[in-house]
Amino acid sequence: MVAGLLGALAPDLDVIARIWDPMAAIAVHRTATHSFIGGAVVAFAAAGLVWGFNRQSFLNLLSAAYLGLLSHIGLDLLTSFGVAILWPIADWRFSLSHHYLIDPIFSALVLGFLIATFGFNRRRTLLAKIALAGIILYASFAGSQKWVAISRWQVYMESQGIKPIRSVVLPLFPGPFRWSGVSETEKGFYEGSFWLYGLNSPTPRFLSKSNADPRGVEELKEVQVFLSFARFPWKQEVYDRGLRIIQYRDLAFSDHPLGGPMVLQIWLDETGTVKRMEFGHRF
Repeated sequence: MVAGLLGALAPDLDVIARIWDPMAAIAVHRTATHSFIGGAVVAFAAAGLVWGFNRQSFLNLLSAAYLGLLSHIGLDLLTSFGVAILWPIADWRFSLSHHYLIDPIFSALVLGFLIATFGFNRRRTLLAKIALAGIILYASFAGSQKWVAISRWQVYMESQGIKPIRSVVLPLFPGPFRWSGVSETEKGFYEGSFWLYGLNSPTPRFLSKSNADPRGVEELKEVQVFLSFARFPWKQEVYDRGLRIIQYRDLAFSDHPLGGPMVLQIWLDETGTVKRMEFGHRF
């Protein structure tokens, strides 16, 4: 059990990369430690740690740790952030986008059954099966709500005579009844949040595509990392106290419980020299 728990928690140790890499939230998080191959190394380390204190069958410990890790990956796949499960073979992030990063209903369901298993030892197996069934049912329900959200957003776009090049809906806090819609057209982007049930209609705002000249800014490593991750990258140019600011934002992430919108800002002086850089996002 301990090996499985460590295997399930260990993947998020990649957050320590934030110490030396300000772009780690999108460059490192949910890549190596969240992949099938890299995860095997993480599970091996977790099993080895447990084996050092309790000399059980290492193969059994490794199996438990890897199953725990796979459960972590599976739950992360439900969110919109994406998981590079094929790393290092491919960096592509897979995502079902059924759940918000922090879903209180889902969290309460998992935590409630976890606590219950400690209080009712004799029924632990039965409770685990009920918990698994509950998780699958709730995840399926959230997935069905995504299709409702897609239909709602498409109907709105059609009612306004908007013909998008591409569109996406993404879950918002607190759960499967609130969504964000993003559509790209030739001239710009439409972005808006809405509740699935109620009288209100989506009220998106229009963001025109910028003609700003980055002047070599997009050659910066940080910008390349951002653009490789962003689904709907939008940039704008503003000025502050004589400095030129290029702002890059991923419209697919309009909010985040720990860090607000996903925005990369670069301050430039009149010669085009980078004076400051800030990435407004957290894990």
